[in-house]
Amino acid sequence: MKKLLIVLALAAILATGTAFADHPEGLGIGVFGSYGWGSAGGTGGGLSLKIPSIPIYWAVNAGIGSNFFAVHVTGDSYLFDKLLVKDVGLNWFLGIGGWFSFYNFSATYLTTDYNHTRLAFGARVPVGLSWQPIPLLEIFLDIAPSFGLYIDGEVKVNDHVVKEGKMGFAFYWPIELGIRLWL
Repeated sequence: MKKLLIVLALAAILATGTAFADHPEGLGIGVFGSYGWGSAGGTGGGLSLKIPSIPIYWAVNAGIGSNFFAVHVTGDSYLFDKLLVKDVGLNWFLGIGGWFSFYNFSATYLTTDYNHTRLAFGARVPVGLSWQPIPLLEIFLDIAPSFGLYIDGEVKVNDHVVKEGKMGFAFYWPIELGIRLWL
């Protein structure tokens, strides 16, 4: 019986999640920086996007270099987005989302070619603060524990496989700080 009540309470919360929204309804565009630790991420930054009428906060960051390419995408839906301190426009939020990451490194040292590829994906739970000193401007800070799976391609040196591909558990704990303009 207790399990049924918990499931019903969670269903009610999820069903009314948009009723708690305190963010503007328009287009939100911004930038963010992140620092984290774990097996599926690192330090970086990127673009933040909230499209009107779609309840998902998107973030994309990519890195391109002479010997690597990486892209990381997240999409979060806020379950709670409540006003914390009305006088200063401070909100708190708790959400659930997903993430996808792709990384490829390929380089040549002297006459040796090296190649490594990783694909990772999973779920995340962002929790944080959002400050809107004016309706047009939002500054946010969150931590988003992220868990999932990674798939490593085989590691090759020249045409020789030096490490077989594998699959494993991925985790990442990013702290994200950003600014978003609401249009």
